[in-house]
Amino acid sequence: MSSSNKKVKFTVGIGIIIVAVVALALSGFKKDYAYFKTVTEVYSMGSRAYDHQLKVKGDLVKGTVVKTGAELNFQITEGGQTMEIHYIGTDPIPDTFNNEMDAEVVVSGRLAQDNVFKAERIQAKCASKYEADYSGDAQASL
Repeated sequence: MSSSNKKVKFTVGIGIIIVAVVALALSGFKKDYAYFKTVTEVYSMGSRAYDHQLKVKGDLVKGTVVKTGAELNFQITEGGQTMEIHYIGTDPIPDTFNNEMDAEVVVSGRLAQDNVFKAERIQAKCASKYEADYSGDAQASL
């Protein structure tokens, strides 16, 4: 076997490996790929919003959290618009997620034809619970 024949086989083999790795990477990213939108942006998309996996950010509307078994219903708001969320995911719901919290919420899923967002993932950031106390009342001991 000549050395040029070995080089061709080596090059073809490396090419196949690169194509396979790229294909696997793209198929994995496509599943979790989502556009990040606010409530207002999603509603401004109109019926095009139904065609995409989305991530939507808004503020939790206090008093709207209703948990029934593994399902969770609540509302988020942003820019004066409110969106109904129906969480049907399998991830555990954060313990801090309740009707009394001030939280920014990010949900991932799809907007249904009835304009209820079917969330498969949920993240809540409770701003007030984890902020440092800068009031001057707390004294550091050295």
